[in-house]
Amino acid sequence: MEPWKWLNMGLEVVSRFMLQKTLVDGQKRNTDIVVANNAAMEEKRQQIQLAQYKLQCVQVANNAVIEEKKQEIQLEQIKLQYIQNRENREFQAQQTELNHQRQKELQEYIQSVNLAIHKSNIEFQRWRFEQEKSLQSELATYGRETQLIIAEYQRETAIKVAHNQAEVQKIFANWPLTLPPAQILESYNNNLIPLRVFIAPPKVQFEKFATTPQNFPDIELTINQKMRDFFDQYSQQGRPIEFLAGAWESKRFHSEASIKALFGMLKSEPTLILESEFDGDYLNFRVAYWTIGQLNYSYQTIISQLSYRDILYDSAKTRARKWKVTKDKLLALGKTQADIDKRGGDNEINLKIWEEEQSLREEGIEDDELEIHYKINSKHFEDLYQFLITCHFLVAGWIADTHHLFLHDFTPLLPQLLPDLTQNIPEGEVADSVIGMVISGYEQIYKILETESSHRLPELILELAQGLVNLPNKSWAKNQLINSVKSWLKLRNPVSQRNRVSEVSELWDRVNSVVIAKDLDYIEKINNLLESLGETHRVNIVQACYQRGQNHCQQGEYTTAIDDFTQVLLLEPNSPDANYNRGLAYSKLGEYQAAIEDYNQTLRLNPNYVEAYNNRANAYYKLGQYEKAIADYNSCLALNPNLPDVAHNRDVAQGVWDEKRRQQQTEVETKRRQEEERKRQEEAEKRRQQKEFEFDVITVNAQGKETKRERRRAEFFKQDLGNNISLEMVSIPGGTFMMGAAQNEAHASSDEYPQHPVNIAAFSMAKYPITQAQWEAVLALPKIKIDLKRDPSDFKGANRPVDSVTWHEAQEFCQRLSQKTGKTYRLPSEAEWEYACRAQTTSPFHFGETITADLANYEASNTYGNGPKGTYRQQTTDVGSFPPNAFGLYDMHGNVWEWCADPWHENYTGAPDDGSVWESGGNTQYRVIRGGSWFNYPWDCRSANRGRYVPGGRYWDYGFRVVSLPPAWTL
Repeated sequence: MEPWKWLNMGLEVVSRFMLQKTLVDGQKRNTDIVVANNAAMEEKRQQIQLAQYKLQCVQVANNAVIEEKKQEIQLEQIKLQYIQNRENREFQAQQTELNHQRQKELQEYIQSVNLAIHKSNIEFQRWRFEQEKSLQSELATYGRETQLIIAEYQRETAIKVAHNQAEVQKIFANWPLTLPPAQILESYNNNLIPLRVFIAPPKVQFEKFATTPQNFPDIELTINQKMRDFFDQYSQQGRPIEFLAGAWESKRFHSEASIKALFGMLKSEPTLILESEFDGDYLNFRVAYWTIGQLNYSYQTIISQLSYRDILYDSAKTRARKWKVTKDKLLALGKTQADIDKRGGDNEINLKIWEEEQSLREEGIEDDELEIHYKINSKHFEDLYQFLITCHFLVAGWIADTHHLFLHDFTPLLPQLLPDLTQNIPEGEVADSVIGMVISGYEQIYKILETESSHRLPELILELAQGLVNLPNKSWAKNQLINSVKSWLKLRNPVSQRNRVSEVSELWDRVNSVVIAKDLDYIEKINNLLESLGETHRVNIVQACYQRGQNHCQQGEYTTAIDDFTQVLLLEPNSPDANYNRGLAYSKLGEYQAAIEDYNQTLRLNPNYVEAYNNRANAYYKLGQYEKAIADYNSCLALNPNLPDVAHNRDVAQGVWDEKRRQQQTEVETKRRQEEERKRQEEAEKRRQQKEFEFDVITVNAQGKETKRERRRAEFFKQDLGNNISLEMVSIPGGTFMMGAAQNEAHASSDEYPQHPVNIAAFSMAKYPITQAQWEAVLALPKIKIDLKRDPSDFKGANRPVDSVTWHEAQEFCQRLSQKTGKTYRLPSEAEWEYACRAQTTSPFHFGETITADLANYEASNTYGNGPKGTYRQQTTDVGSFPPNAFGLYDMHGNVWEWCADPWHENYTGAPDDGSVWESGGNTQYRVIRGGSWFNYPWDCRSANRGRYVPGGRYWDYGFRVVSLPPAWTL
């Protein structure tokens, strides 16, 4: 058997075993290594399972089988359970919650699949294609992350063992390396995991040959240097490989024993061992490999009992034949035989031996009957070395590509290096065997990826074809190109039985039937490869889609045709024919506006496109746009007066348009009258809205929880203060109320008693406390008695209440405002203020039995009754930030104290019952303040609570609001 065939067969065995073990064991069984309550491991397991269920949903999702598979998918959903750790209840509860989330996510995904099915077939197929691609990528990522978790667990365990002195002694009893295991394990830097490569080199017994090369380099050193150069190409491409040359201790253990010892300690480290040996007259080449998370290793013989003497003799024959070509040229130049013999050296000797061998063979003497020995020199040993080095290159490169593809998602690199690697291999059967070996290895990878990551296959196979295209034998590249296209076609319609393509011509017909604009990059690579192979065929996406569109139109499949022409326009947006034909398809479906847009584009690109005018006119007519239709019919006739039916259609459109205009004149008059009525109603509503506003009134229980929310309406008017500043005054209806604190009201004081009835006449009150913007507007008005302090507030903000205002300044404010407006503005009486605050309630607050920080601005770190604590804001807030009372007044509780007109009385004994200002008997050294502030406890903000302060004093939480009487609030 030829030497390269041994290599080819051995690598196929490794491919099948290694990839199956890597994926099957790594994905399904290795997760059992990690303890059940490892949350990270368990999370990855369930992410993988969920993605698999989603992928199953997509793969069975077509109109024929979705109903049949729905029950099966629901059963799979039930299987989505996390491992229950009975000893750790917190972990168990967490996993159960995640389980519910996963089930909900899967159910929602099933619903999205069902929704996608109802879309058009083209949209659904593309949606499914993208979903499969995304889910396969997700699964691959989860699988890699799972393997990394397992490897880290194995690495930590191995490091502990490696530092145990007793264990170290046991390890070194069978350890084949000069490096201790701990040194290898602890070199992991948490970046991309490298492939670790060890060489177990052979020893050549030169004494077996009659002529032994002198001063020939050691084969181990030669292989090591060549491998360094080879692996450098991987490192430069971001694919880490740690080549540990010289680590193998050949005098110690080897073969199965050494591999078993290495795997026992380094199973967490992706490892490749290339082991070669000269056994007597024969060469053996074996490969050991495992990746992270594997339960076992692969150890296979690639070359067995190969006579390396035959390789040396084959080299001698090849060089002798090449010398014969040179020799004939020298004879033709007139060189003497002596001169030629001198130049030929060993090649001349071996040529005579080869010619003798050929003559004996022609006489029917078989090779095994001949005892022929060629003269061997260092050149022939170089060829032997090159043979062995090439074996190392091909196997190491193929496994490195496998490692980086499955662990790091890197595309294979070896296909790009093949031309350089194989240039020293003679053309013919040897070269074909070498390339066949490499292709066989990659086909094994792609076979696994067909189920694991099918959407990557076309590009991967195409890259292999691109790596083969520069080799002398073009059939390799052509076969892989066809395989790539077949894989690409299968993704477009995975359930079709027509994926079996028998003829190349049929293959390209199939490509033309499904190719779209999104495939441009892939198709360009295909076309470039076809050109490199000397093929005349090219895939033209524009032509393919355009022809498909025309065929679908002829078959009445207009929706599909629209998609085809859209694909054309994505690549050639300035194609008038594609726009025109898509417009025709839209018209057939009754989508006339879309058709018109396409005809518009057609005519922008080609103003003389007669059919576009005619069909746009038809579309306008269908939409009732008769004037535009008539114009287009006229344009069409100007370009081609003889076009059938155009003149007739124009006349029909003209007649309809004339009648339409008569109807429109009647409709215009009707609409005019309707518009006048609408405006009248709008003006009436506008006048109403200028008098009224709407708001929500909130009631809470004793715990501060909202129990009722009512929609109310109140009348108001706006007083213009100039510079776009206004004062909103709310109408307060007259009525009777009980003034003062109720019996046993919490935190009530003696000055709030006795509770007594008061009759209040209607008045209006400012919707909010006077703001800093309003203060500044009135500040600019002429002085009445005293100056007003400019910008007195501690807390700045145009919409915040003015604070630090004295009672006298509040009076001056009212007088200036009254003089400007000609209306009466004043401070409220204490009775008016409490009546307005309560808004027909009898509870401590107009909200109810308590107050919360969501309802007012006060010192909310304290509570009233059973109410909750809240945020103590420690400053004023913009007016209107909290809900109003039933009269539509805001900030009656908290924010700032509000000055009233009354002097201070110690209680209500003798108080008037008509709501007027109580002047008699009062202490004018103090004036009443009401409502509490941001600085006060909640009980200070009660409706009944009273406060006093010197009228000339100013404080950072004192403000005011104004009232007015008829006719001030009458519009």
